[in-house]
Amino acid sequence: MRKSSSKYHEKYNSFYQTKRWKILRAQKFYDANGLCEMCYQQNVIRKGKEVHHIVPIEQDWSKRYDYDNLMLLCPDHHNEVHQRINEFENFLNEWNKI
Repeated sequence: MRKSSSKYHEKYNSFYQTKRWKILRAQKFYDANGLCEMCYQQNVIRKGKEVHHIVPIEQDWSKRYDYDNLMLLCPDHHNEVHQRINEFENFLNEWNKI
């Protein structure tokens, strides 16, 4: 079951507004050269838009500032890891890779 997006943002919004998070997020963008790291692993060059917590902060709050727990992702990969796409969209994404 997916969490409500608005409730998630209400709970964690203050964290995402901290100076420390904004600096860490900017560092991740810089180090990943602005590219989606999952696409890059597949030899695809695509702009990253979201800094993703590999271990979600709601599962382990102590990892919220852990640089090694971050990954820069494009919107498609970010939605995929959060299971925000339906099976048909997933099929089309795989089909387009062929």
